Amino acid sequence: MGIHKYKISDATGAIREIVIEGDSEADALNRLRRRGLTPLRYLGTTSGESQQASRFSLRKKFNVYDFTDRLAPLLKAHIPLERALEIIASGITESKEREIVISLRRGLHEGKKFSELIRNSEGGFPRLYANLVETGESTGCLPEIILELQRFMNESRGMKEFIISSSIYPLIILSVSFGVLILIFTVFIPRFSKVFIDMGKELPLSTTILMEIGNWVIALWWIWPLLIISAVILRQRIKHDTVMRYRWDGFVLKLPLLGSMIAATDMNRFIHTTAILLKNHVKLLDTVEIGQRIIQNSYIRKTFNGLNQELRNGVPLSDALKKSPYMPTDAVQMLKVGEESGAMGEMLGEASENLNNRMKVKVQRLLALFEPAIILMLASIITMVVLSIFMAIMEMNEL
Repeated sequence: MGIHKYKISDATGAIREIVIEGDSEADALNRLRRRGLTPLRYLGTTSGESQQASRFSLRKKFNVYDFTDRLAPLLKAHIPLERALEIIASGITESKEREIVISLRRGLHEGKKFSELIRNSEGGFPRLYANLVETGESTGCLPEIILELQRFMNESRGMKEFIISSSIYPLIILSVSFGVLILIFTVFIPRFSKVFIDMGKELPLSTTILMEIGNWVIALWWIWPLLIISAVILRQRIKHDTVMRYRWDGFVLKLPLLGSMIAATDMNRFIHTTAILLKNHVKLLDTVEIGQRIIQNSYIRKTFNGLNQELRNGVPLSDALKKSPYMPTDAVQMLKVGEESGAMGEMLGEASENLNNRMKVKVQRLLALFEPAIILMLASIITMVVLSIFMAIMEMNEL
């Protein structure tokens, strides 16, 4: 999805420049008109690289989670948005972070929408943030949307911290194992083999194979940095090439364990966003459109093509969603119950919570299997090395 720049006229007749996301120029125009803005001139697409670079440098400094945690209770207490931003800015000590909040408040004074300011901000706000804030502005439910957004972001942060904390011990084991293997094949085996060669003895086959592996690791050391550089270049190409991104996303989904986790994460994001919007009485077509934009995997997103048209034709949301092979069956069933009872948002919220809990269990089990697998692999290699050395010593004693 590209970022398009326009000169527009708003409902008050004021002329200004605006940037908006869109799959194409026509899609961006439609989104402008739906927001009640009149496009006057197309100024082209914004350079993604420079924007991303500046956002990347500030993303480490600006804490979106902390900002939301401060904003939500202020809006819940019926404090005006402009005053809430002033209070938040006064409590921030880091200069760049405070400047971002001040710029948001300054934009409100200029008559701009909060969602537009967030979308164009250098604070590294996720796409979900601006979309939900825009919905809250249009429905008059901004405090409720921010509260739901706070809950959603805290759940996402909790999942990330759970994965990171659970991965520390396995990563330490993997790093130590990798270091031990390098020492074995580059230092220990070559020195031991040199002793046999100096004695004029013929090495056993197993020892010869291990020595050749060690020679290969030493001689081809340059392959590893080359692979890292190639991976970085490939990642950048995939990021900017739509076709390559689509193929890569499809390939990733076919990977064992990882593919199912990526699909579950995207669907959880879609289900939770849809639940938030439906709870706040957003129109169903707008809800589905925003939810589809939240899905990051382009391969999964394509399975939802034509969803809006089916809803316009009177197809229930549950029947339209179950056509995607990545939509969890239990979520579809709970949505069907919600359609019958008039509590679609609440039922989808329950489905999202269940999916989130299942993901935690999957991650925990995966990491629990990862630790013994690494230990067994290291033990097997060390056993093979020790046996090879032992056989060589035995042959030397026989001679």
